[in-house]
Amino acid sequence: MKPPRLRLPYLPVLLAAYIDETLSRITGRYPRIPLTGVKMARKHMYFDCSKAVRELNMPQSPIEVAMENAVNWFREHGYVR
Repeated sequence: MKPPRLRLPYLPVLLAAYIDETLSRITGRYPRIPLTGVKMARKHMYFDCSKAVRELNMPQSPIEVAMENAVNWFREHGYVR
């Protein structure tokens, strides 16, 4: 997957998300710019699974398999239309 070509400044996007969330409450539609998503996009999150693998013998699977399993689970449980 290629990274986005356009990098937008955080504050204008955050403001747009607040406005969009407010409008979505009025119109009853889903927001196009979710506020939570904008806030999470600013965080630098790095994870290391080595402790889980080492201490819990947690199995590893390729990202493609893990994503497919996750999407299937969300569909089966009604989280994705």
